[in-house]
Amino acid sequence: MKSQDIFALKPAKLKIKAKNKYFFGLFLLRIKALQNEIVIPYLKGEGIFYINLIFPKRGKYILEEIIISSFFPFYFFKRSTTIPINFEIIVLPHPLKCDLSFLTLEGKTLKESSISRGKSYDGEVTGVRTYVQGDPLKYVHWKATAKTSSLKTKEFSPPQGSPIIISLNDFHGNIEEKISKTVYALIEFSKMGNPIGLKLGKDFYPPDTGQPHLRRMLYALAIYNPE
Repeated sequence: MKSQDIFALKPAKLKIKAKNKYFFGLFLLRIKALQNEIVIPYLKGEGIFYINLIFPKRGKYILEEIIISSFFPFYFFKRSTTIPINFEIIVLPHPLKCDLSFLTLEGKTLKESSISRGKSYDGEVTGVRTYVQGDPLKYVHWKATAKTSSLKTKEFSPPQGSPIIISLNDFHGNIEEKISKTVYALIEFSKMGNPIGLKLGKDFYPPDTGQPHLRRMLYALAIYNPE
């Protein structure tokens, strides 16, 4: 399970690898996690199975244990064991669809920034330039560096849209509705190529692009406590 991909109210799958170490097969094997379970009718050898999960709200969850039980043979005996897991899951807020047109009006978007002028680490590679301190090493152009014996960095095309900074106060509703609408806005503008930023309480995320930046903001919203 990749917790960064889990949204509240959307189905998620917990991947389970089960292995039967005995010669004989196991019947009616039950695997339970977070009050959800699957029943495997018969298992001999090993197999991959999935438990369907739906988290009702955003936040941090702890998968403390997995309970495995089986009836063998044919309900004469019940065997049960508990496997401690202690696995943390961050559930992202449910994206709530809403009108975003007002966020692109003049005055809300930023016309001038380092990103809108072309400094970006997203988009198509358009060339190489001399490395400057602060450039991520993963964007170093090693082939050009080897040819010139000087560290070179890839240059990318600028994002398609103007930078936009979003805050919860841009939306109407209760706090959970505002958070869900903010998540929807961040995802949609990210898809459109706009550098996006977020004001969240005392925290500020400057406009940027890319999935790591988007996930940082979604994680912050997932565990945000307005009190």
